[in-house]
Amino acid sequence: IKATDAIFKNNRIAVYFYDYEYYSHSGFIDCSFISNNSDMDYFVKMKQVHGVGFSLCHFNNSYGTCNGTGIYSFNSGFTVHGRCVSGINPCPDPDWEYGSFTNLYRGIYATAGGSIYFPDVDHISFSENHRAVYFSAMENGSVTNCNIITGTLVGYNSPYGIYLDNSTGYKIEDNTFSQGSNLGIGIVVNNSGGEPNRIYRNYFEGLAFGIMAQQENRAPDGTGLVLKCNEYIGNEYDQVVTWEAEGFMGKSAGIAEEQGADLNAPDAPAGNRFSYTGPTLDDPTDIYNEANDIFYYYHDDDDYPLEPKYYSATIYPEPNNNPLAIWDPEESCPPSDGGGGGTGPDIEGMKSAMATSELKADSVQNIINILKDGGSTEEMKTEVDLSIPPETYAVYNELMNNSPYISDTVMEAAIEKENVLPNVMIRDVMVANPHNAKDDALMEKIEERTNPMPDYMKAQILQGSSLVSVYEKLQSKLAYYKQKRSIAFKSLINHYITDTVNPGGSIDSLIVLLQNENSINAKYRLAFINGEQGVWSEGNAVLNNIPSQFELTVSEADAHSQFTNYYSLLTDLAQEGKVFAEADSLKIEELFEIEAMQTGKSSTYARNILLALGEISYDEPILMPDFLKSAAANNEYEELMKTLEEHYFLKVFPNPAGDYLIVEHNLETEPENVYVEIHNTKGEIVKHTAVTGKQNQKTLNIKELKPGIYITTIYVNDKEVESVKFTKVK
Repeated sequence: IKATDAIFKNNRIAVYFYDYEYYSHSGFIDCSFISNNSDMDYFVKMKQVHGVGFSLCHFNNSYGTCNGTGIYSFNSGFTVHGRCVSGINPCPDPDWEYGSFTNLYRGIYATAGGSIYFPDVDHISFSENHRAVYFSAMENGSVTNCNIITGTLVGYNSPYGIYLDNSTGYKIEDNTFSQGSNLGIGIVVNNSGGEPNRIYRNYFEGLAFGIMAQQENRAPDGTGLVLKCNEYIGNEYDQVVTWEAEGFMGKSAGIAEEQGADLNAPDAPAGNRFSYTGPTLDDPTDIYNEANDIFYYYHDDDDYPLEPKYYSATIYPEPNNNPLAIWDPEESCPPSDGGGGGTGPDIEGMKSAMATSELKADSVQNIINILKDGGSTEEMKTEVDLSIPPETYAVYNELMNNSPYISDTVMEAAIEKENVLPNVMIRDVMVANPHNAKDDALMEKIEERTNPMPDYMKAQILQGSSLVSVYEKLQSKLAYYKQKRSIAFKSLINHYITDTVNPGGSIDSLIVLLQNENSINAKYRLAFINGEQGVWSEGNAVLNNIPSQFELTVSEADAHSQFTNYYSLLTDLAQEGKVFAEADSLKIEELFEIEAMQTGKSSTYARNILLALGEISYDEPILMPDFLKSAAANNEYEELMKTLEEHYFLKVFPNPAGDYLIVEHNLETEPENVYVEIHNTKGEIVKHTAVTGKQNQKTLNIKELKPGIYITTIYVNDKEVESVKFTKVK
């Protein structure tokens, strides 16, 4: 179908593409899809077709209230683009004309059941749509350079700009989100999993929430969704991370642990610019987080709102003071390669970027492996597990000597070894390993000890948790290089899938790329490519090899089992020569069972097929933040910290300090050998001084210290008793 300057007016469905296994060359240029009555369902509907293009088309509902859907798709790949009027490549921003979606209940509603194809939306204006773009179970979906004005409130449903539901590999960049007739949400990310995804260089103004990331958008190792180089102006809340209050919070809850990195590069810090709306009823408005802890590295530049001021207690902001980590919009937040109409894909450049980033990531990982638990987590855990009371001090020294690189695995074993390691030693080790102090599971283990740890010791542990350790900074470097590699990897995938010059060769290259990629998600994608190629048996072989290739957790094993069931169902349909629309009642019952299991992507795939068949209805969840829960957690933390004020061994003031620091100690007994050391954040001793008496104060000259964060520690008979943080200013 080729349509130019055509008008499709007042149709219930204007264009319907049915299942088509070949590449479609259909295109719509300068077309208008118009409705002014309440009967319109879809302007365009697509099921299992790829290659359809829309250039500078307008989808407009002029009926009084928003209704209908602009484009609905299932398992389809298509483009919705504006047009460059100058023909210059790359096209300058002023030369773009925008397509549009106006006053619709949904602008673009794209779902998938395992297809390798995806929507690509670029230079489109979305105005007063209730919900502009929705992607479900989509791999590599793209929305770039779009202007999105949030639309009307329908019932109690919040309007939003983009919703990513169980999708990954997406490219959401250089879009503008602003308020329409109602306060809305810019972007909602729901369960995008543990892949190193990124939302980058978007602008949010006057919204209720800029970005809302809900449920699981992180891997157990801390990689996951990064919110980078976004600008927020006058929003009620800029970045919100929510977690269902009733659910158990595992290590996959939230977004990537490392937002930005402590690396000597201008693009290493997170680079977000905040609204600074300020706390409302003590609710943090820059970054609100209900899930796992986040380390946030920012450019140290007072002229821009780069440092978060209003944030949850589980956010740990850290300035990146490396000399090259300066704020410059062009260097700190450069455009992605190929965005906005580039000069063509640089395949060798993408491969080189992948290889270089992987090499650097491996180098950092090797350093971590050497330092973590003295080079062997298994050996150190065994040593702790088998220790007996006469070995108490030897085990304690082993843990302290390998700090701050003790893993949560070894720390958990130490906490459980109550007959060997008393509370004071556990306190010392956890203070020396701030990353352990941020682990809620470890703090719960402490609560389970037969001999309860005093509240002031727990407070000392939590006080140390506000520090970002050398170990955690190493982790940020690793995450930075993984993210770099991921960007190049996804760009390669996009090129191979959308290549129309040599599609056969590109698919072959894509298969090789995924065969060499060491991730479960890559193997799942490889299986679906085999299915697209009609070799379902090879896809089943890929899936059957996964349990032997990867060490699956219990939840991953359950998800894989359901994924295999889903793929077998598709295999049966293919062997019967049927498409999903021809599924019989038994197959539909199987889909209902897989959907009901709620085990990851396969359940979403099954749901999307059932939606396409009209068997169910579905309204995507929006998990609003529970500010009361946050307030309760903060109150509990504050009450615990009060015990530290009432019972202390060490105080330092003034804080922040200038040329001098007063150190005050208050010990339980008259000491024999007492001294104080000041360390920088690298763990280096910058000052050492002896102190005397059970209770006393001493003034230290710190004029020569560089501005930054320091740790003051008091030792009694060469044993660390307490550490306190202070800031040295200019």
